[in-house]
Amino acid sequence: MPLNKEERMEKVDPYEPCPCGSEKNFKYCCYQQARIRRNSSINLKEYTNSRLNHEASKNWDNTDFKVCLGFDPEECRPLIKSAHAIQNNGILNRISENGHVYTISSKLSKKAMDADFKKVSKNKASTFFGFCDYHDTELFKPIEHEEYTGDPIQNFLFAFRGFCLEYHRKIRKMNSIRNIFKSYPQAMLNPSSINLYRIAEFDLSDSKTGYEAFKEVYTNGNFEDLVTLNRSLNYEVEVAISSAFAVKDDLLGKEINNIFGRETEIIPYICINIFPVQNQTTIILSYHKKYEKVYKEYFEQIKALTDSQLEKYLNFLTINYTENVFFSPRLIDVMSEREKNSLLKSFESSMQFDKRLELLKEDQFFKFNLFQQQKRQA
Repeated sequence: MPLNKEERMEKVDPYEPCPCGSEKNFKYCCYQQARIRRNSSINLKEYTNSRLNHEASKNWDNTDFKVCLGFDPEECRPLIKSAHAIQNNGILNRISENGHVYTISSKLSKKAMDADFKKVSKNKASTFFGFCDYHDTELFKPIEHEEYTGDPIQNFLFAFRGFCLEYHRKIRKMNSIRNIFKSYPQAMLNPSSINLYRIAEFDLSDSKTGYEAFKEVYTNGNFEDLVTLNRSLNYEVEVAISSAFAVKDDLLGKEINNIFGRETEIIPYICINIFPVQNQTTIILSYHKKYEKVYKEYFEQIKALTDSQLEKYLNFLTINYTENVFFSPRLIDVMSEREKNSLLKSFESSMQFDKRLELLKEDQFFKFNLFQQQKRQA
């Protein structure tokens, strides 16, 4: 009998495509090897934390691939660029110091995942192999060469570029899991491993649906189909963010999406961009209007926030849900050690519930301010 919904989260049906990605049925692909090696496991005692991180980094590097996510393949040029999801010269340059910015890097240990600040070149920050030279240059001209005015096509392009970075990462995350299954087929009989695989499946399916929605908007030229909330602050922040994610709860604690389960066909994305311009900060939040039932009330709640309330909420939203966040060294340097620790641990808590409980107990849950104003040198 086919597996029911609950069983599928922890088991692989013998007649479904093998999780290794071969497209053969599991029964006729990796099933026998998984059974043979069922009782063998990786002895983590033999791994140092350094080796764990090396293996994880190597696995992730091996998942990278080149593709153009531009909408018209006939316009593509052969060269796939290392494209910036966040504009290099116009945005990253404003928050960089000596050509560098900070991001949050995750490190594995035998006990958990730990976060730390990592300094990276602004030329490599927020890059991915997602567009050919033609589309990276031509498609994004309205936001690369024109000042942001809130025009619908600009809102569309900011949202689309951040979304494409996340789509590319979702494919890589799936490939990373498949690579592990190929090396350790016994993991395909492990409920926890299959649960991670199912989540990656859902994420990838949602991303494919989201991409088709963007393509439909672009093809029809109906850029107003992307519902956008934009706000401006009268100072420059020292962070830059471009991402896409699904929100679990609204501002009143009411569940919007069951992101840890699966009760709907799709969990739709919200796209966010936050970046400094001359003496101001631009905040752009977007979703497709076909998901108004999910997000309309939530956006109304955000719209009603004062600037200070919005800053506090975005503090939480960006660190809890996004990874494509870059900080100016000026911001990190003025933070106290207590604030830095709260920022890193709050980031960890988005994936480890026990860390959240620790922070709440210590009154250090999101006790930092990404939106504090800095005096810039002329």
